[in-house]
Amino acid sequence: MNKKSVSKIVRHLPRDPTRLLDYLWAIQRAKGFISPLDIFELAKLLKIDESRIKEVITFYHFFFDKPHGEFSIFLDQSIIAKHAGIDLIEKVFEEALGVKSGQMTDDWQFGLYKTSCIGMSDQAPAALINMIPFVNLTTDKVLTLITCLKRGDELLKLQKDLDCVPQNTVHQSLVTQDQWDQDITSLHTQILNPQDIIQEIISSGLRGRGGAGFPTGKKWQLCRQYPGPRVVVCNADEGEPGTFKDRYLLTEHATKLFYGMAIAAKAIESQEAYLYLRAEYTYLLDHLHFVLTKLQRDPLIRQIKWRIQLGAGAYVVGEESALLESLEGKRGEPRLRPPFPVEKGYLGKPTIVNNVETFVLVSKVLEKGFESFRKWGTDQSAGVRWLSISGDVSKPGLYEVPWGIRLREVLELCGAQSPLMIQVGGPSGECINATILSELERKLSFEDLPTGGSFMVFSKERDIFTILQNFMQFFVDESCGNCTPCRAGNVVLNNQLKKVVDGHGRPQDLMSLTQWSHVVMKTSRCGLGMSSPRVITTSMKAFPEIYQHKIDSSKSSLIFDFDEQKATSDYDKIFGENHE
Repeated sequence: MNKKSVSKIVRHLPRDPTRLLDYLWAIQRAKGFISPLDIFELAKLLKIDESRIKEVITFYHFFFDKPHGEFSIFLDQSIIAKHAGIDLIEKVFEEALGVKSGQMTDDWQFGLYKTSCIGMSDQAPAALINMIPFVNLTTDKVLTLITCLKRGDELLKLQKDLDCVPQNTVHQSLVTQDQWDQDITSLHTQILNPQDIIQEIISSGLRGRGGAGFPTGKKWQLCRQYPGPRVVVCNADEGEPGTFKDRYLLTEHATKLFYGMAIAAKAIESQEAYLYLRAEYTYLLDHLHFVLTKLQRDPLIRQIKWRIQLGAGAYVVGEESALLESLEGKRGEPRLRPPFPVEKGYLGKPTIVNNVETFVLVSKVLEKGFESFRKWGTDQSAGVRWLSISGDVSKPGLYEVPWGIRLREVLELCGAQSPLMIQVGGPSGECINATILSELERKLSFEDLPTGGSFMVFSKERDIFTILQNFMQFFVDESCGNCTPCRAGNVVLNNQLKKVVDGHGRPQDLMSLTQWSHVVMKTSRCGLGMSSPRVITTSMKAFPEIYQHKIDSSKSSLIFDFDEQKATSDYDKIFGENHE
């Protein structure tokens, strides 16, 4: 164990509590985990209470307060990974290491754990080992990997030697991959005053690509109404299962991203810009710093104070106010709104938050002009958008498509294999019955089927309820627990769904599922709880017959909700079954 003091480990960081995540990452990289003594020293150094540090550590998935193994292995548990064979990969790891998932080897060399989608659904099954992705895993690769790590081989070399390095397979690009018509460093000479920039973005019809679709130019305009200093934030916390477009854009188009952020900064007259990067993309951190450093020669970039903040694993941080809390070094819990970030965002300053794809498109709009952008899409959904396509298709990968494209056309593009179900927009999106021809004529657009980019296809060989239960368990695991409707309501929905699936449902249980779904959606604090019941509501609409079949084929005509044995099990454990 590294016995270096906390003060020496973090001496390169400013004494700023808002950088708490950076402090914790630095300590964990140096020592493997964050001990009580480390917490004590850090609290003293930053002049904050130990409880604040503890609550942050316990909130995030990838911070550890006890030994986790020299090599921490996290297996992707998304439904795409399940269908690709991650359960078999897990068994091979368990047998090779002599531990079960959730455990660490006796010598503390290996820890084996599970995690949510890591953004590699096009190359599943996949895992993170010390935050380095290993994709397209096979039983042979796992056995070789463990053998080589035990003898001291270097992790990055093994990733390359075993052909486990993530690749970005782009099948179609309409706008983003265009070559720049001029030297990119001269882009700023074309940019006039802030109002002209905002008007150009408004005229383009560009709407946020994170899923909500708020008009980008209008958001910037609203932010300018509040006195500065103002802040630009890029949300690169791409956590929706089945989504991986940001991985590609951050890898191949980081220059366009930073220019898009710089253009936004000029538009709202900001001198601060922050890129919040999800922990699962830690391996891209050095690349992004390199690109940003190289761009410093351009005054448009150089006049801004930049920071790339690495997250620590929390799906809810994709919600913009939760992201701002995390950026301030806190638990990533959503804020009550209003006020909205454009009025009071990062450290109380007026802030615009847009995602990676939005900022990349901003740079293209300014380069090509709004007319060029508007030639794609529909009246209310201008331009193009990236799809992350995975599942039962012959060509998984990345597709830049025009808004307004029909589902049928997308299935043809990706080579869908006997499709039964399409999940548009990830678990929080919409479930579509692919056997109904009229449904395949629906369009990806804000008018019909909006999407944050995830597009999962499931064939007729798949069990729909297995998919839905995976989705609901994801929301149960990822709820921040701040509000009761989401924390408890998703558990209720998950249990009720299980009851129906297990053949113990009654007709009124379907009504109960619907009622509970509406309660959770209407009373939750943020987008997670507002959208999680869509797993239930949209699948009941798309496949009512499978729910009804479960009810009609219940195992018993006499079914009670109350399980006396289960209800009294804790009492029996404490006092014994023969108590008087």
